[in-house]
Amino acid sequence: MDIIVNIILGIYLLMHFVMLLGLIANSRKARKSTFEPKVTVIICAKDEESSIEACIKSLLELSYPKDKLEAILVNDRSVDRTKEIMLDYCSKHPSLKYYEITESHEKLKGKTNALAQALKIAAGEVIFTTDADIEINKNWLRRMLDYYDEKTGVAAGYSVIMPTGFFYGLQSADWLYLLSVASGGDGVGVPISCVGNNMSYRRAAYDEVGGYEKLRFSITEDFLLLQKINKDSSFKRTVFPVDNETKNVTLPCLNLRQLFRQKKRWAMGGMGEFNFGIVVGVLSWLTGAVILTGWAYLSMQSYLFFFIVKLLFDSVFLFPAVKEFKMYRVYLFMPLYEIYFAVYVIITSALIAMDRKVIWKDQKI
Repeated sequence: MDIIVNIILGIYLLMHFVMLLGLIANSRKARKSTFEPKVTVIICAKDEESSIEACIKSLLELSYPKDKLEAILVNDRSVDRTKEIMLDYCSKHPSLKYYEITESHEKLKGKTNALAQALKIAAGEVIFTTDADIEINKNWLRRMLDYYDEKTGVAAGYSVIMPTGFFYGLQSADWLYLLSVASGGDGVGVPISCVGNNMSYRRAAYDEVGGYEKLRFSITEDFLLLQKINKDSSFKRTVFPVDNETKNVTLPCLNLRQLFRQKKRWAMGGMGEFNFGIVVGVLSWLTGAVILTGWAYLSMQSYLFFFIVKLLFDSVFLFPAVKEFKMYRVYLFMPLYEIYFAVYVIITSALIAMDRKVIWKDQKI
């Protein structure tokens, strides 16, 4: 059994070493460019009265020419004060447009439907998407555009959770790890994933693949669009920089119920087609299983060796992002994060085995 466990650990370390090289490559900063197109920012919200105002305020602080910026605030049939707040800001700021979702597409559901409808009225050459629970970096647009060249189809960035407490600290480490996997894969030429709350893409690339209506439906629409543009459009270059100026700040899940719904959505969305991310997921499941059960069949020396080596290498793997974002506090949570990660990976697998439906904003999909 020790041999099998060591093989699993060896493959895990090798794969993460390769992704670490990708992270280092993506840590190289782009030069300031003169690329300054018309851009559209889309924010879809459903029952987000508690966070949408702060998001809009940060949106209005963006350092980008106002005559080249439009922002579409999409109200996806909210039943709280989201619509009222959106309309109030739109009435005061010409760069903001209000759009209301009243019906679903026959194929599209949830946020994907809202995005697809908003894109029909978007005028930007480059589309940026984020969420209502995001504090937008004022340099987000200008800096992300520095990473575009004529072949770039998608540019994505980090969204981070500030480690301000025990539960939030574990989520902070988790987001930093998962997005570092995504950036590391991209850095070695294997785009894995991205998050829709910090994503941009050329409108021409989106149209070339047929838009969301022509894609297989996925609850993780950001992941599927990234994969489709990379494989099937003429804008095959993707970029996922480790750059503080392209980083946004997101709110954490408030409780375990929200957390496991989120993890299940992400896992189900990532299972749609085979890619490098699935290989990473399988290895994560295996290493998590060893952490949770290895004490029962390994010697204490072998178990501690496995745990400590994985902990140290995961900490090294995170260093490019930790250093860039000055989030050194995350390291305080890393020993417990190893257990936290193992637990939620195993539980999420069990939840998917029992029921493959996911819940987004109280909608079963």
